[in-house]
Amino acid sequence: MTATTARVSAHRAARALLRVRAWLIAGYAMSAAAVCAALVAVVHERGWTADAPGVLAAAAVVCVLWALPAVRVHRSSAVLPKTVPLSSESAPELELLVRQLALQLQVPTPAGIELSPDCDAWLDPRPGGPVLVIGAPFLWWLRVSELRGLLAPLVAGMAAAGDERIVRARAFAARAVCALRGRPGRTLRVLPNTRRRLAAYFEARAEVLERVVAWEAVAASRMIEPAARAYAHEQINMAAAGWDRVLTRLAQPAWESGYCPVGLNVALVGALTSLGRRDRMAGSLATRLSERPACDLLEEPGAVDARASLMAAELFDGRRIERTVSWERYVAAVTEPELVRQAGTVPEEHPAAKRIRTLIAEAGVPGARRGEADGGPRAVSRIPGPRTARGSEEELGDGIEGALIPEQAHERSWEQSLEPSSELVAEPFPELFQEPDTDRLAAYLAVRLVEARLAAWGLDWLDGPVLRDRAGDLVPIHDIAAALADTGDVSRLSDWLARNAS
Repeated sequence: MTATTARVSAHRAARALLRVRAWLIAGYAMSAAAVCAALVAVVHERGWTADAPGVLAAAAVVCVLWALPAVRVHRSSAVLPKTVPLSSESAPELELLVRQLALQLQVPTPAGIELSPDCDAWLDPRPGGPVLVIGAPFLWWLRVSELRGLLAPLVAGMAAAGDERIVRARAFAARAVCALRGRPGRTLRVLPNTRRRLAAYFEARAEVLERVVAWEAVAASRMIEPAARAYAHEQINMAAAGWDRVLTRLAQPAWESGYCPVGLNVALVGALTSLGRRDRMAGSLATRLSERPACDLLEEPGAVDARASLMAAELFDGRRIERTVSWERYVAAVTEPELVRQAGTVPEEHPAAKRIRTLIAEAGVPGARRGEADGGPRAVSRIPGPRTARGSEEELGDGIEGALIPEQAHERSWEQSLEPSSELVAEPFPELFQEPDTDRLAAYLAVRLVEARLAAWGLDWLDGPVLRDRAGDLVPIHDIAAALADTGDVSRLSDWLARNAS
């Protein structure tokens, strides 16, 4: 399909929608005329005068019944997306980039630029003209050349936005779908199945129109950043996967605790950087991250990230959260209170709790007196989480790894032999099949290890809050707790203590 063929196909799809609109208007007008004719016939048959009160009331009812649906469809509009508007002062370089793209593609400039917390980018129709909406995660992860390649087809879509036929077809499809679907969260009561089928029909028609319009835009923008655009699409998939992980592992626990992390996009950069290291992509990753990040086009990237993070809570969690938390305080505000609460639900006389305390006490841990092994959970020690990057080139560009991922500098080993007593290994825990469950037992064990200074709270951008030993390695807390809960096996705990206790 060539650009000319795509343009013809777009006009054909728009005409198809407009023909449907014309038929609907004609059918609606004919139904109104038929009802009016029936009313006149009834009046004539009854011998009533045209100005009789009953006739006037009936005419008014007919007019209202036929006018209300028409007014409702005309005034229906799609729900505006939750976005962060960017002024010319807050993003002058980004605005310049978009203006240069429009000039190069010979299309009108978008009426404005806004950021969305979602991993997507599109032209959103507004009364003053289409607005370019960019997914904030793309802005923080892509390089400037990659962002140009990503935005070029969207800006090229401004040509269709100026086509009157396509504009009218889009508006009609959007209004019809909104009127048939009803408001979000409300149940359809009048002909629900029919309305859903009609809405699906208009959505399919609109999708065909948008597909050919998008193809024409892509064909028109192929000369802009061809190599960077191809690489940008690979990075988009990574950003979407990392964003979902950040929301699940970091944002959701904070939202449930009534907090909103102020730097979710910074966390996304940290997560994807960490993922690149784990996948042995550090060489190519370092080369790519040395290029200028797209978020550097913003004057205050940190402030914009905070606003987008608050918007993400409202978009994905469905509620507005006012309390914010920085990454330095994330573990102390979100994780510790919940784990200490879960640990407090484990009875101190439970066999698993007793054996955990006994093993830690017998390990001879410095700072953990043997008498403390039989006490209840107390306040745990805290370590600072990773600091929040402010969006400068040094932090989000070449030095992004050091700014976002907490490095562990300790390489000491506290290995020593520790033979668990036979009575601790031999007895299973039949009560553990009922209470407590694995998660609460893991919380109890984590609190005890932190109290004994054998481990400390940490934050992993991909896995969320974690427990690290003195060497900085992850503690397999859930594996140890699962062995305790399932069979009463303390060998994993005793082996770990032998390697990490002095």
